[in-house]
Amino acid sequence: MAVRKSAEEDVTVSGTVIEWMAKSSSALSAGGFTKITTNEQISQISANYKKMTVWGEIIVTLHPVTELSVRINMKSTANVDNIWALLSSPNKKILSKFKENL
Repeated sequence: MAVRKSAEEDVTVSGTVIEWMAKSSSALSAGGFTKITTNEQISQISANYKKMTVWGEIIVTLHPVTELSVRINMKSTANVDNIWALLSSPNKKILSKFKENL
């Protein structure tokens, strides 16, 4: 069984939840994430990120702050029981890959 750890970040952006659901889903696709699952009822998107040195997943949850602003909560969980995890955080890589394409 793999040893896993999590990292979490929040970002507040202007726009609506519907806009950012579409943008987030596109960012995950562009970032190389797989098994992208969208749950519009709870404004949440989950996806896997499995590359040579990084195996994990991300859950993106959108919360309306005001009528025209949204808080994006990004939670990454990744395997940290390999030599590559000692060199750099796999969770930071997953979060960065999402944010780069957002």
